[in-house]
Amino acid sequence: RTQARACRASAMAFVKRLIGRGGGGEQLGLTTTTAPAYGVNDDEYEGYDDEHRDGDYDHGARLDGTNDGLFTTEERDDENVLGQLHERYGRRTFAAESGVIKPTSGGFLAKKACAGELHAPTSHVCAFNAHTVPENDLQLDFAYGYRGHDTRHNAVYNVDGKVVYASAATGVVYDGNEHVQQFFTFHGDDILCLAIHPELDIVATGQAGRDPVVCVWSTKTCEILAELRGFHQRAVVSLSFDSTGKFLATVGLDDEHSIAVYDWENKKVLANSKGDVKRIFNCEYNPYDGRIVTVGENHIKFWVMENGYLVGKNGVYGRLGKPSTILSIAFGSDGSAYTGNQHGVIHQWADGGEECIQKFDHVHQGPVHDLFISEDYIISCGKDGKINFFTQYMEKVFSVDMGQVVESIVDDQGKPVCYYDGKAVCVKSLYLDGVQLLVGTATGELFEFDLSTEDAWKRNRRIITQGHANVFDAHASLYNAELWGLDCHPSQAKFITAGDDRTVRTYDMYLRRQLSSRNVASRARSCAYSHDGKYIAVGFYGGGFMVYEEKTGQEVAAKKHRRSIISDVKFSPDGRWLAVASHDFFIDIYDTKSHYKRAGVCKGHGAPVTNVDWSEDGKYLQSVSQDFELLFWEIPSCELIEFAAALKDVKWATWTCTIGWPVQGVWPKHSDGTDVNGLARSRDGRVVATANEDGVVRLFRYPSDVGRADHKTFVGHSFHVTKCCFSYNDEFLVTIGGEDRTVLQWRHYEPDEGDEEMTSDVEEEIFTAVEDYEDFGITNKMEQMVFTGHLKGIPQYVPLSVYKATPMHDIPPDSGLDAGSRLAFLPCASSIYAPDDYVREPDILSAPLEAVQLEFAHGYRAHDARDNLHYAAFGDVVYSTAGLGIVYNREAHSQVFMGENPASEEISGHTDDVTCCARHPNGVIFATGEAGCNPKLIVWSSNATKRPVVIIQGYFKKAIASATFSRDGSKLCAVDCDVGHKIGVYNWQTGELLSSCDGSPEKIVNIAWSPFQDYIVTLGVKHCVFWSPDPLKGRKAVFSKRGTIQTALCCGFPAADTTVVGTQDGSLYLFRGYQLGTNARRVHKVAQAITATRDMIISAGSEGVVKFWTADLSLLLRSVSIEYPNVTTACVKSMHLHGKMLLLGTRTGEVFEMNTTSYSYNLLFQGHGYGTIWGLDAHPSDHQICTVGDDSTVRVWDVPSRRMVMVRHLGAKARSCAYHPDGTQIAVGLAGGGIIIFSSDSLDTVHLRKDRGEPIGVLKYSPNGQYIAVGSDENTIDIYDVGKQYSRIGVAKGHSSKVIQLDWSTDSALLQSASANAELLFWEMPNGAQVKFPADLRNVEWYTWSSTYGWPVQGIIPNHSLGDDITCCDRSHTRTCVAVGDARGVLRVFQYPTHQNAQSRSFGAHSGAITQVKFLFDDSYVITVGADMTICQWRVVLGAA
Repeated sequence: RTQARACRASAMAFVKRLIGRGGGGEQLGLTTTTAPAYGVNDDEYEGYDDEHRDGDYDHGARLDGTNDGLFTTEERDDENVLGQLHERYGRRTFAAESGVIKPTSGGFLAKKACAGELHAPTSHVCAFNAHTVPENDLQLDFAYGYRGHDTRHNAVYNVDGKVVYASAATGVVYDGNEHVQQFFTFHGDDILCLAIHPELDIVATGQAGRDPVVCVWSTKTCEILAELRGFHQRAVVSLSFDSTGKFLATVGLDDEHSIAVYDWENKKVLANSKGDVKRIFNCEYNPYDGRIVTVGENHIKFWVMENGYLVGKNGVYGRLGKPSTILSIAFGSDGSAYTGNQHGVIHQWADGGEECIQKFDHVHQGPVHDLFISEDYIISCGKDGKINFFTQYMEKVFSVDMGQVVESIVDDQGKPVCYYDGKAVCVKSLYLDGVQLLVGTATGELFEFDLSTEDAWKRNRRIITQGHANVFDAHASLYNAELWGLDCHPSQAKFITAGDDRTVRTYDMYLRRQLSSRNVASRARSCAYSHDGKYIAVGFYGGGFMVYEEKTGQEVAAKKHRRSIISDVKFSPDGRWLAVASHDFFIDIYDTKSHYKRAGVCKGHGAPVTNVDWSEDGKYLQSVSQDFELLFWEIPSCELIEFAAALKDVKWATWTCTIGWPVQGVWPKHSDGTDVNGLARSRDGRVVATANEDGVVRLFRYPSDVGRADHKTFVGHSFHVTKCCFSYNDEFLVTIGGEDRTVLQWRHYEPDEGDEEMTSDVEEEIFTAVEDYEDFGITNKMEQMVFTGHLKGIPQYVPLSVYKATPMHDIPPDSGLDAGSRLAFLPCASSIYAPDDYVREPDILSAPLEAVQLEFAHGYRAHDARDNLHYAAFGDVVYSTAGLGIVYNREAHSQVFMGENPASEEISGHTDDVTCCARHPNGVIFATGEAGCNPKLIVWSSNATKRPVVIIQGYFKKAIASATFSRDGSKLCAVDCDVGHKIGVYNWQTGELLSSCDGSPEKIVNIAWSPFQDYIVTLGVKHCVFWSPDPLKGRKAVFSKRGTIQTALCCGFPAADTTVVGTQDGSLYLFRGYQLGTNARRVHKVAQAITATRDMIISAGSEGVVKFWTADLSLLLRSVSIEYPNVTTACVKSMHLHGKMLLLGTRTGEVFEMNTTSYSYNLLFQGHGYGTIWGLDAHPSDHQICTVGDDSTVRVWDVPSRRMVMVRHLGAKARSCAYHPDGTQIAVGLAGGGIIIFSSDSLDTVHLRKDRGEPIGVLKYSPNGQYIAVGSDENTIDIYDVGKQYSRIGVAKGHSSKVIQLDWSTDSALLQSASANAELLFWEMPNGAQVKFPADLRNVEWYTWSSTYGWPVQGIIPNHSLGDDITCCDRSHTRTCVAVGDARGVLRVFQYPTHQNAQSRSFGAHSGAITQVKFLFDDSYVITVGADMTICQWRVVLGAA
């Protein structure tokens, strides 16, 4: 302590020597004002910190340059000019950089007064990597600000219509459509001028500085093309390209205001000359005669380049006036030059000469700052806030009044968002592109207007960017305002800034816009949010502070107990106290619960206090001063804690003090004490960012308890960065520049955490789906083929197994086999006999008269898909099942289909499972992707489903897991299920692959394109990545400590740069950009589906609950449980919101529609759940069917109404079912070997039997209803007597493979059976004795025919097959045709009987094997079921193709 006191005197002497720098920096901008006595009452200085109490503030300073009588009327018009005339820009400093120093004893702070107060926490050990570069990173995200106070004509449109301008040391390219910026950051100091190339794709920018550089760079890539330096000094103030774009004219700020002409591509000075001893403001190439025109203080010259020299001639006014200060230049189509001067006059100069030929008085009241000439107008702007439009003859057409504009743009409270104090808005820059007018103002704002009509600007205008304004100091005739106040909201992505322009501004980090601007009484130097974000405190230059409500702007308190700068204000973490630090060396503590009554004063510092921080419990305060003193205080007693070591284990809520144990490494060893103006620790305590005097932002590890740490550096500011602050969620870092008054928003990237173990059964579901694609995908079936020759020039191949097959040896001589019959190669060949006296019809090989039309498909694929259920533009529902894209009409309960036609030579639809469905933004176009080798991505219209719009194929190899359209609908992005899970972006209209890359080694289950911005999100197993689309470049989501990296399943987009992600543990993660901002933990069992609007987020989970949230997840609005008769837990996998109606698709195949106003819902349609549908039978006398499958349910459907009638959960997988001939009972065979008999009208259990341990693959009642035959995978057939309580009365044994088909004779005396190895056997009933001589049964009348082997169906097997691809068949009750299903999902209809080489009609809908096919009792419909979990209902028609 004694050492610290001894240092104080020498430190103060050092500070007083530097005080002459004025208000340039907080470390040096000191005052020596004596503080009032501690006993002063609160009432003594009550009120605003107005100018009358602000002794250090210039009373004559105004934003627009006006003053209070210090100048004459004529001079008053020139204040904007005076600021430029007196500016020399000579203030760039360079950091006293040093290498890494590990021991703290070798650091800068070890020799300062604070050295004795630097204590590490108990048991702390310096990290091995504390001195190394942090893994975290920063990327410039947005720049708020525009330099307009001392520049002109420095905002332009490039060839792409993007806005190009400068702020601080950064060139900005702004995309108005996306509201994003690109940055050029090569400059090291303020950019003072800008010129655009004639081709509008390149700009040149010039900067201030001792050795100023001119940069020529691309506005498309922001890459530098040329760097020109070495000729000019002090600054480059004006630039201009010639009409060819080859030459670049530059003007410097040296004493002679030199002019140079560069061949910029070769970086050579072609000619140069002294310009004038007086200031030159502007230079422009005349695009018509190639001369250079320079204007300035009583200066206008016309220059030509001759023999390496620039030769200039003064302009001649003649009788039209006398020399005056000229500020702006433009050129008419006739080659004449127009100039605007400080008195509001425009002169016209002769083409090719130097004579003034016309004068136009009183164009503006005050300086004419810029001119722009288009084909239709001569446009001028000036200090009077008017933008005047003239004809080519200078006849005024109309005006834009910027005063009206800034008054009309208001915030939520109706207050102006722009800076406006009732005086004219000084306009400094104009640029017209088509009907878009770009306007820059002296107060740092950039506007865009629509000029499609003369009054369109009143309605159609927007703010491109806003920053703090500069202030003209009338006494010094200089602009000298700075920006010092900054704080981030404690729980929202907002921040506030407070500056010398007497405004406090609020910004939204995600919207990247200024939300509000509040005028205050004096220059503001500090600001802070309260702990809950409801209040804002502002500290003033003259010693006072105020507190107001953030939402309403209503003042809560205004106090003044100091007369010097309030350098820092901070609320305690609990909101009870407000600490106010001043340059009077004191810290005042105010009680927020007692109307901000002063509770105490912390006294002890010997120099101006710069920063304070509260402990997490609000009991302690730490503070630093400009003499490097670090003190600690007990609050609210305000007692100085003499022994700093006692607080070494205290946890600090923030760390902004530039001195302290954990920030020793941020100081260069040889610093002069002014290098670090401010710093901020990230909220998670991993890094610390510093705001530095040299204009650089630096990022260090935290704690930085070393002598000097390595770091990352980031540029963008020009000079004198004053403060920095991390957002509440560490997603952003905000920095502010003192003299450049620019706010830079940096995106903060944290290192990814390691993966965590998955705990949900979602993983099993995901991997099962991948196996399904491999095992059941039709196009994944690989078979070796043999070349057999050519047919009409086309190569012919047959499977190797078919090629090597030989006919059976035991075929009897009188066999009924047709010539070339494929049955001859199968074990059933010996059982094939034709009936006696059979005569072939002449047309028996022709296609049948009967055909079918798909009328309805029961099913919805959701077990392995999400976001595949949508509303079309006009309210129809679009989804997929099997190989179909379906458009469902809710009113008519009808469907139309986008599907494959197997009879067509062209591909017209999907040939495998449709795995995803994406909706175009117009709601008419949809895209569906399929599984299988070389899968197709088909784009089709819901208004015309017969033919696809385009088929995309070739890049994806296994299965398309998910697809999404871009927000403008021009692109289509999809992801594959191959090893690398490839992502491809297509121009879907042309089929061109625009960009592609590997997505992840783990499965990606979902891909979505933001409807607000051009970024894509992919989700999957331990995978959440955000992608830029062109080219595809991904960045992993950063979870930090707010979430865990786990399987992500679904997402929605409530706003720009905002993504909500649902995870396997049921959490909802709200990402701002790539960073996790907030979350709602475990709100579902598994979060399966999300949809979002700007006002609401809707989530649904595997537990069947739909939840409605506010757009920021802060409040649960409503929770609705989906419960419906005959529906088990409704695991919602897909949602789509259209107006107030919400579609809900479940994993078990149900689709509901909910009214989000009343929260009522109804069932639209349903299907079987996950698993193959194995069993099907038709009611013997009614239009009903029964189905069973692997979803462990038995379901009864009504065909005419196209709806399910009943469902019964079995508790076990089922493989077969059959109606009793009288329709009263339904028998179901289980996969476990049992059978259950149900009542058909209620599905109540009637009987249970279990005599087998293997699946019951087929069962069938005898025509008389007395018996039931049950075939099993144990190769046996059990016979049961229905009348005797289903007692077993016989067993048929003889098959060598599982039994797959059964048919009874009409008299119920015989049974035929087919097995999986193509055996066809016959049995006497009911004893089960095998008939040894099949020939004896050739004339038997069979009641049904479902066997795929036998004399009447030998033609259903293709010539290139051995019958294993034919899965089922059924004969019509009229016995005129037979319907056949195959392993490829094709339904064929043949004449009956069917002979070899018979023609058929083919129909497509299923994507996998058709497991059963049945005609209804009256042959009006054919029903098919399959492995694709779909029931297809086909209407039988005659004569249709």
